[in-house]
Amino acid sequence: MITRRALIRSTAAGAAVATLSSPAILLAQSWFREYPFKLGVASGDPASDGFVMWTRLAPEPFEPHGGVPMSALPVDWEVAEDDHFRTIVAKGTELARPELGHSVHAEVSGLKSDRPYWYRFTVGSDRSLTGRARTLPAAGAAVSQLRFGVCGCQHYESGFYTAYRDIAEDDLAFVYHYGDFIYEYSYDYNYGPERLPVPKVREHRLREVISLDDYRQHYAQYLMDLDLQAARSSQVFLQSFDDHEVQNNWVDDYAQDPTIPQEVFALRRQAAMQAWYENMPVRRRALPHGPLSLANRRFAFGDLASISVLDTRSFRSNQPCDDRWGVTPCEGVYDRNATVLGAAQEKWLDENLMRKDA
Repeated sequence: MITRRALIRSTAAGAAVATLSSPAILLAQSWFREYPFKLGVASGDPASDGFVMWTRLAPEPFEPHGGVPMSALPVDWEVAEDDHFRTIVAKGTELARPELGHSVHAEVSGLKSDRPYWYRFTVGSDRSLTGRARTLPAAGAAVSQLRFGVCGCQHYESGFYTAYRDIAEDDLAFVYHYGDFIYEYSYDYNYGPERLPVPKVREHRLREVISLDDYRQHYAQYLMDLDLQAARSSQVFLQSFDDHEVQNNWVDDYAQDPTIPQEVFALRRQAAMQAWYENMPVRRRALPHGPLSLANRRFAFGDLASISVLDTRSFRSNQPCDDRWGVTPCEGVYDRNATVLGAAQEKWLDENLMRKDA
């Protein structure tokens, strides 16, 4: 039996649907079988008037496309001066595009310097957890001290992420992550302090990651760790990368295995760098063009300090001796023209170090 209340509710829902012209909006409201913000939220690349906010829709992270339809979905975002969102100071909408793993990188500006802000995302009827970010001090402002966190080299199978819970609970200006956010390989056992084998504390789902879909699922497994989510949602991050975001000891278009052709390895590197961008709170300028990402950038903290985040992999000379240790020096070991940063990035760093504004 259909009651009067049910009929009114059904009619109202039908009228609401009829007013929506975008299929993407319909999908956003009705598609997800599970919570779409399972990978959390994060903020990064702060400026004195803003920062970038990140999330990635993945209601079913290990299903094709994260369980999201192959459509661009509108995701709303808000920034407030308080954690209850009584004073909202900025808001907007970004499209979570399937080409970028349904990730969102929302850049906000026009905020006050050197203070915390709170942010959140909404898609359809689902809302993310609340994140906390912080703007930098104004240019040249007097800053007497700087308290920050540093982390990296976080192989999922080697240990739990309890240290990230401490980071989440601390009062920090920022967190610098120097890279190796993921490790692209698994192993059968690890070595303890006395070089004796010890068991893994948990398992990678994939033995090795190579394709873009592999990397997306691999990041999802790492990001579903709640301690890591707590840190990323509570602090603003300066994010870099090292080798394991792609492959152990890669440089430029050279794989660790010298028998892999450069043009073949370049495809893996391109997939890996796209996945890195999709999962990190970085600005659009870091979106890879082919395998290259503009990852070097500078952050100034008033008159006290500046930090130059470097790319130490993309422009590096190939490591001699096929990257072997403890061997007789081979050709290239004493090459005076060898570089880690590349000429252009070295010049950029030199100019930063010569600047007088910290």
